[in-house]
Amino acid sequence: MNKSITLKLESAVEKQFYTVTELATILGLTEPSIRARLQRGEIEFEKLGKRVLIRKEVLENLIGGNENE
Repeated sequence: MNKSITLKLESAVEKQFYTVTELATILGLTEPSIRARLQRGEIEFEKLGKRVLIRKEVLENLIGGNENE
């Protein structure tokens, strides 16, 4: 696949889930602090096998709230 097609695909596909590592990076927190919040139920998550995934909507609420609320 050539570079322009790859760039178009990457920009066209919107990410729907984030990993604990990605969430920690985006929020500027450590992975253990994110995992502690997940365990306490402060952050909603989904499990896919052993993977812990956080929905895009949950991240949006964490960083900016929801204007519709």
